[in-house]
Amino acid sequence: MINILINSEHTGRMSEVVRLVTDCGNCTTTRMQGVPSTLLERGDSLDAFDVLIIDAASIERAELDSVNLLVHRYPRLTCLLLLPQTSPDTLIAAMRAGVRDVLNWPLDARALGAAVQRAMAPHADETRHETHMVSFISCKGGAGTSLIAANVGHAIATLHGKRVLLVDLNQMFADAAFLVSDQEPPSTLPQICAQIERIDAAFLDASLTHVTPGFHVLAGAGDPLKALEIHEEQLEWILGVAAPRYDVVLFDLGQSINALSIVALDRSAEIHLVLQASMPYVRAGRRLQEMLVSLAYSPDRMRLLLNRHRRNDERAASALEQVLGRRPSHLIADDPQAAAEAVNLGEPLLKNARNSALTRSIQALAQSIVNQSTGVVPQKKRDDPLLARLFGRSATQRQSTAS
Repeated sequence: MINILINSEHTGRMSEVVRLVTDCGNCTTTRMQGVPSTLLERGDSLDAFDVLIIDAASIERAELDSVNLLVHRYPRLTCLLLLPQTSPDTLIAAMRAGVRDVLNWPLDARALGAAVQRAMAPHADETRHETHMVSFISCKGGAGTSLIAANVGHAIATLHGKRVLLVDLNQMFADAAFLVSDQEPPSTLPQICAQIERIDAAFLDASLTHVTPGFHVLAGAGDPLKALEIHEEQLEWILGVAAPRYDVVLFDLGQSINALSIVALDRSAEIHLVLQASMPYVRAGRRLQEMLVSLAYSPDRMRLLLNRHRRNDERAASALEQVLGRRPSHLIADDPQAAAEAVNLGEPLLKNARNSALTRSIQALAQSIVNQSTGVVPQKKRDDPLLARLFGRSATQRQSTAS
């Protein structure tokens, strides 16, 4: 996956560039509003990017001296320049500054695509670190999304030796860090965004809650008003800096679909819809699934997580397949005592209730995510007896009844 940074002073043109570049595929885009000289203040955070696209209103606003410094400071960074008008002198000046291609507005999609492909070519054979991103979103309030996301992150880091970051985007509560740690978060997402120009690897690391050496949490706003202060391009920049340093990035989205959650969903290889075995959750799950499909998220990326599952939930659980057209990918066992004790102590389930059925469910989900991140496809098994009880009789039972 190629990481592309798009720099512009014009919000509308920047959005158009993002749309056209995304159509090229196999890339992740990050937006930064301003002039190129501001990038010189971003420290080692630019190490995460392969291609820089600068959209400037004029050759003067392109700040070619700054571009020249950027290109020499970050040799792997291939630079493209977009201008309203060009001349032979402009082209010569841009090339001397280290710009690979210069294109004119209005942009031609084919020309931009070709320029992006040329910029990607030097990185095509590189063995690039790939970060697996996963979103957890609630179908309805109280589904238990934060508890699952936080403990899955801890299990992946502890049991599989992966570096994991949990980004709390739950605008209402944002308490994911407190579910697995008794530490006060050193900083929150709105506080980091207010100092976005200072973001580099060291600043980001100091802003995170270190639950374990391999599992970190970026605390959320916890206040809808403060959450409104966060802009999409700020979250994109934080993810651009953070992602290369982690094997897995998890997002706790709460139950909101907004500009920030869409940034997370766009980057997620898996989208886990968390619900419980009751008809209100099933109906909410159907609406959420329809919304995600309308936003062009492939059903193949979606997973159903049935939380707080109990043996007497067969009727509502069976309705999932009828209403949503799919079975739950995982059943998270109901163990309110183990969950309450872990939450009250601010400790992960794996530490506080290792032998609980709830913990074993979390471990199975963590294993599944690790398998997806590494491309391991587990051997197909016969239907689990529990699933057979949930969704009807087994094939053997049906055959015996028919005979």
